[in-house]
Amino acid sequence: MNIKNIRFLSYGLIAFVFLVALYIILKPNGSQTTMEDNPNDKAESFFRTQDDGFSVDPFYLESAKTIFSADGGFLRFEDILARAKTGELNLISELWNLRRQCPEGSTREQCHEYIKAFLQNEYSAEEAKRLVSMLSNYLKYEEAMVQLDPSSKSYTNQERYEQIKLLRRKFFAKEDAELIFGLEEATAEFSFNRKNFLDETKNLKAEERIRQYEDYRKKSFGPYYEAVSAREPKYDKFETEMDLRQAELSKLSIPDRDSKAREVRIRYFGKDGNDRMEKVILEMKEEEERISKLEAQEKNFLKNNPNLSESEREKKLMQMRIQTLGSKELADEYARRLEYERSLKNSEN
Repeated sequence: MNIKNIRFLSYGLIAFVFLVALYIILKPNGSQTTMEDNPNDKAESFFRTQDDGFSVDPFYLESAKTIFSADGGFLRFEDILARAKTGELNLISELWNLRRQCPEGSTREQCHEYIKAFLQNEYSAEEAKRLVSMLSNYLKYEEAMVQLDPSSKSYTNQERYEQIKLLRRKFFAKEDAELIFGLEEATAEFSFNRKNFLDETKNLKAEERIRQYEDYRKKSFGPYYEAVSAREPKYDKFETEMDLRQAELSKLSIPDRDSKAREVRIRYFGKDGNDRMEKVILEMKEEEERISKLEAQEKNFLKNNPNLSESEREKKLMQMRIQTLGSKELADEYARRLEYERSLKNSEN
């Protein structure tokens, strides 16, 4: 499978495993004794003692005023919602930014008390209540995620991700679920269906295929399209276009193929960027030729000298590698690669 497809298909599962691992890491250990002078222990947690999870001990309200910081200040409530709706802001990432600022020694629960206090200090009562409600539901969702088995082989990645989406809707209203998970879910949906699109359009002319691919992205990402496009690295865009052109390029002569590839590179990276890339491409081709030459030499040498001792054989091979590749360092690197490939082959058998 294409590496790009594997990367897309992995997004949802990676997010799941990441949440489980981080929850387990941060989950307080009931058997662990806290230090007597831990200031967090001065206050009581209200997450479990209040039905709405909104009340905060005064200790946290006061402490939070000096704990959390942001370059240029924090976003207004309406900006948070607006940016989350378009994918410019990832609410889960922002939660982890706040978690990293909690005082050292804080348990998971104590850290979230600080965050609750920060939200109440920073925003109006109604705004804070909405944000704290999402936080409280997210914490419950994190705990529920631990109960899912990410290693089950009875489901495909897509089926497992659908389970996660259903679980999320048990904790969040539709609007809140879209604010928190909308971009991630759109990305997962895009990745699951991407292969179908590529198969259905493989016989189209390159220009039409590229146009339809962009339409497919716009439809898949919807309100998040602009944010996704703005964040996409230029090289990823170039690589995607070259993949979409591959069928057509393979039918061209080598000079025409190189000319078209150069045209695309210049469009993305300019003349200087293309020149640097062509230099790297040339170096890679020269290395491939040296490797091919060396492999043929080694094959013939081993065929013609079957009775050499292991030490003598390795000595002669190393001499050939240094002579062909140009240095002892490159020869050693080549030998390590061969050993790695052999170990992979043996593990598969």
